Amino acid sequence: MLILSISYQLKIFLISLLIGLMLGFFYDFLKIFRKYIVHNNIVVNIEDVIYWIFMSIVIFLILLYQNNGEIRIFFIIGIFTSMILYNFLISPIFLKISTKIINTILKIILFIFRAICMPFLIIFNIFYKPTKLALNMLKKLLQKNKFYATIYNNINKFKKVNFKRRQKKNETDRK
Repeated sequence: MLILSISYQLKIFLISLLIGLMLGFFYDFLKIFRKYIVHNNIVVNIEDVIYWIFMSIVIFLILLYQNNGEIRIFFIIGIFTSMILYNFLISPIFLKISTKIINTILKIILFIFRAICMPFLIIFNIFYKPTKLALNMLKKLLQKNKFYATIYNNINKFKKVNFKRRQKKNETDRK
């Protein structure tokens, strides 16, 4: 184990504090992503595992570069301390501000989308309402015609039946 000077230990401790802040900051991005794109529990767990694997690799590489891969207790304490402080002090403010920014951006995008779609909606309404009225009138007319056609067919059937009865009666009368 290599003996480190106090100034180098302080530098590593400050780096660990920055790493803890970075962990909290990137996890907040994951929270925001989950807020706007809803996930089920399995996907959330998979995302968390991937997040922690990636962050573990980053921490290991920083440790390897700064401290020859040696894990020191003050390094771990620095990471957890800054994560906890970030979570209670900075995270609520960051989430609130970023949510407002994202909601504003979404409102602007929705406004632009509506502005682009408005002429098409106007044209659609100009042609849709008269077309709908015409189709309703045609439907009613066809229903009436169907009713009249049914009556006409029934009358014709009645005439045919009566005509056949008369023919049979005439044939029997002739005999």
